[in-house]
Amino acid sequence: MATSDTTVPWQAVTKSEQSSQWVVGLQDHFKQATDEQDIPWQFDQGTLQACLTPNSFWIIYTFGAGGKLAIRTCFDPQTIQSVKLSKKTDHSAEYRIDGSLGVFRVKIERCLDEPMMLRCTTSLKPQQDFIVQAFPRDIYILDEHGDPTTTEGMLYVTQSGPTAGLAYLSVTKPFEGTVFYFQNLTSLNDYCQMTHTDPSGSVGAEWPEIGFALPTAEQPLQAGKEIVLSDAFLYLSDNVHGNEFEAGDFFLEAIACVYKQLPKPDTTYYDWPKAAERTIEALAESPDCGRRIRNQFYVNAYVSATQKPPESMVQLAILVPLWEYQEWLGETVPLVDLLHKNLYTFYDPKKATLMRWLPGEPFQKEQTSEEEDHNKIDSWYLLHTLMNLGRLAEKGDTEAKELLFRSLEFAIGAAHKFGYNWPVFYDSRTLAIIKAETSEGQGGEIDVAGLFTHVMIQAYELTKDPRYLKEAEKSAERLRGKGFDLLYQSNITIMSALTLGKLWKITGNRLYFDLSRLSLANLVARLWMWECNFGFGQLRTTFMGVAPLKDAEYLAAYEEAEIMATMLNYLKEIGSDVPKPVRVLFSEYTKYLLHRARYYFPTELPPDMLSQEPREGRIIPDLPIPLEDISTGWKQAGAVGQEVYGGALAYILATYSYKRFEDVPVILYCDYPIYHSEYQITGKDSGYAVFRLSGTADYECRVRLLAKGRQLPNVELVDEDDKASQPLKPEEKEKTYQEYRVKGNLRLRLEWSKE
Repeated sequence: MATSDTTVPWQAVTKSEQSSQWVVGLQDHFKQATDEQDIPWQFDQGTLQACLTPNSFWIIYTFGAGGKLAIRTCFDPQTIQSVKLSKKTDHSAEYRIDGSLGVFRVKIERCLDEPMMLRCTTSLKPQQDFIVQAFPRDIYILDEHGDPTTTEGMLYVTQSGPTAGLAYLSVTKPFEGTVFYFQNLTSLNDYCQMTHTDPSGSVGAEWPEIGFALPTAEQPLQAGKEIVLSDAFLYLSDNVHGNEFEAGDFFLEAIACVYKQLPKPDTTYYDWPKAAERTIEALAESPDCGRRIRNQFYVNAYVSATQKPPESMVQLAILVPLWEYQEWLGETVPLVDLLHKNLYTFYDPKKATLMRWLPGEPFQKEQTSEEEDHNKIDSWYLLHTLMNLGRLAEKGDTEAKELLFRSLEFAIGAAHKFGYNWPVFYDSRTLAIIKAETSEGQGGEIDVAGLFTHVMIQAYELTKDPRYLKEAEKSAERLRGKGFDLLYQSNITIMSALTLGKLWKITGNRLYFDLSRLSLANLVARLWMWECNFGFGQLRTTFMGVAPLKDAEYLAAYEEAEIMATMLNYLKEIGSDVPKPVRVLFSEYTKYLLHRARYYFPTELPPDMLSQEPREGRIIPDLPIPLEDISTGWKQAGAVGQEVYGGALAYILATYSYKRFEDVPVILYCDYPIYHSEYQITGKDSGYAVFRLSGTADYECRVRLLAKGRQLPNVELVDEDDKASQPLKPEEKEKTYQEYRVKGNLRLRLEWSKE
């Protein structure tokens, strides 16, 4: 079936009547331009020119149709005295600009492997200390006469809080074109450290003014020290997208191309199996992690947080991945049975559904929050709980299957009541909507329609009842027309992408694969695709993190682990149909999560980085339970709390990143997803394993071979598809492990023997 022809859901954006001072009079400003110089680079369409106005140096890209994109490379509020072309090559030009603030250096580069991508880097060496106040944005959409006020277009998505510094838009009048803008926030670390600022929310759009504006400073820029003020990428097209799916696909292509150019931090190995052992011990034994109620054991949501009743979602968030870990380990984990026994206590026979809060257990608080009500259901909580029951049922757990199907009719009735458009809160007794939207005009929990689809697909696969498949399709339809507003909660959105891919495979309806890719674009748009290296960020890393909610300003332990696990399942389910940009970004996300997730543990952070007044419970620094939240550099970690259900982080990462085979003396670790593996015992003390890595050959990953016992046997690692290749040489070789750096997308063969 052909791609859906759904029209783009965004309304045309025209110049606001409240335009900033930077837009008013801009056309007259360009009429005074001097030092106009053509930059003779060849593009498929369009030309490039440099020019100077009284307070700015500009690079002007003229689209083939005659409209213009004006890039304000530097701004001096008083005056610019002179511009000099200091260096020039076939693909770069560097300018020295003398202004009243000091000496600017502007470098323009054309990315040779991407003919429609430009990079513009600006630095300043101040001649005296000064504090940055109001600075303009750096991108303006102009008509052929240089007038920004006549232009119209569509804005798809911009930076949200600490996410990547991006803005993505199309121009529709008086010409057509698409612009993907990306500000490399990593380059601004020195600026943020010196001025005590944060680049969160620094890239935005008030049509026709787009892009990056320097954050207002608390401390001055210091005289005599050159500092980067901007490092911007522009990925350009002379086309406008016909629908939201084309917009999503172009976005994934553009951001993957920019990612290739970005500086990236190094990674180090972390022993996740050892971390899993410590965490599981704490979950089972620490009195701050769990409690007994009516002879049942429950884990708390947060360390020492016992004023609320236990939550069903929390029990299953720990139990289901722990069940998988137990299978991976090949040994019984007693906590699995303890948590499994408490599940039925959350079932309310009068309402015929599992409840969020343990029935009959009161809130021990004088004042409760809006969610703390036994009769109030948060849409995603119920469906996430049912999804995890479905995962247990798929593993043959008959009790979980029974609880799932005893609750399904309630969930289906709610879906019908809401037309598959889920509110934030509703009453479990009447299904009356208590809170419809996250905020005014923003809709409810939009991606929960995808989570309901997920649960219906699980029910269909368990029963083959076509009724559940029809429910899944009806719910999936509600995700159409959401564009880049589809994401409510990141782990739910990636689950939606996975189940939409499955639905496409089941039905053959291409619409669902289109929606799947659009869901992925929504998730990728929320990546923190920059390294925060100022303030506390100098002692931890957040590169390639993703926040739990669309407007959250922190990374969260449990959601990130669940996202990684779902990504691997997506790669396995969709296989060769996974778009190349997705394979790249999923693989790189996994690599960096395995590197940086250690910083969720308070033991990995200095004491002054830990919040002293968490919102939930308390923080016990030496307890191996992750903090829920890590923010940007000026904020302490753990402001929400020490997240007990985030304890799943360690054993999810162990289960999904280490391959263990029965009777094989070697454990294989890779920080890229392994989406296929098989092994063969060839003798009493010998055998081989073959495994396929995700990613592409453009990037490298770490492979480590670890001994199950005290010493690694004789091992060789070879490229299975290159029969003439020699065994790979390890970069590190110790008694208990050998480590290699290899390219992505390889099929590798591990051979071992004890001789």
